[in-house]
Amino acid sequence: MRLNLRTALAPLALTLLSIPARPQQPPQQILQIGALNAPTDVLTQDNQWSSLISVLSNSDQDLYIEDPSTNAWLARNAQVFVDRGQYTITLVSFYKTVHACRADQIRAGFSDAAHVDACNNYRYRIRQIAVDAPQNTLTLLFSAMVFSGGALDASTIVRESRTRGFSGLDADSQKALSDTTKLAGQQSHSYIARQQNLH
Repeated sequence: MRLNLRTALAPLALTLLSIPARPQQPPQQILQIGALNAPTDVLTQDNQWSSLISVLSNSDQDLYIEDPSTNAWLARNAQVFVDRGQYTITLVSFYKTVHACRADQIRAGFSDAAHVDACNNYRYRIRQIAVDAPQNTLTLLFSAMVFSGGALDASTIVRESRTRGFSGLDADSQKALSDTTKLAGQQSHSYIARQQNLH
């Protein structure tokens, strides 16, 4: 008896056709966008939405931080800040111009044409940093580009642990970091005092 390959494979082909295709995962929404395309909320490492607070604004970009007065941020950071002057925080850059995005890409080590040209599709960059105020250092833990609608571009995720001194930052970034540290300190000390009063 001669085997007909077409007849033998027909049931397999029907089975494969009946298996539903896996839907492509939509990009993760990581920013909520408000008026004039300004970001209003960020999805934090706690998987909670946090309001954003402006710490820097110039003609090219605005820089925001997650709200360090939230219980989730304080539970994660307050005691470590009070004890050692250290904290982690999420930053969001809002690029008002393509030039600002391109300059940021180049500073981050992505000076090739593909990365620089990709700025035509991005309005935001999200970063998570660890700050050691007494040592005057910060460590970039995570960064990624975010599309205009607030969705994360997973292909741009960079996880690292590069540490640098505050002195390596430009004047605007140093001021923004100083203001962030002051705000984090105020909120942390207030939170610890409230916790001690509860006990």
